[in-house]
Amino acid sequence: MDFAGDLSLFYTDFGTPVTWTPQAGSPVTALALHDLPGTTLIDGQLLATDHSLRFPLASFPAVKRGDAFTIEGVAYVAREGAQLIGVDGIEAIVPLAKS
Repeated sequence: MDFAGDLSLFYTDFGTPVTWTPQAGSPVTALALHDLPGTTLIDGQLLATDHSLRFPLASFPAVKRGDAFTIEGVAYVAREGAQLIGVDGIEAIVPLAKS
C-alpha cells in the first residue's frame, strides 16, 4: 500500500491551500487541513481546542515556533514547532494563533 500516495489524494480532496513562510526562507504553498477552534464534551469533561494545521511533513518540513502561515487570506503564527503524528511520521501538526 502506498501511504504517501494515498495521503496526497486525501489532501487533494479535503485540504485547503496554505502558505508557510519560515522566519528564514521563502514562502511555500501546499495543501493542508486547518482545524478551527471549538469545544468537545468527552466523558463529562469540556475540551477546548484552538486553531491548528495538519499537513504532510514533505510539504512543510521544518516548521518552527514563530513561522508565519496564511490560510484563506488570514495570517497565523506557529505557537510552537511542528509535532509528528502517527507512527509513520509522514504527517505533522502545529498549533496556530492569529497574528
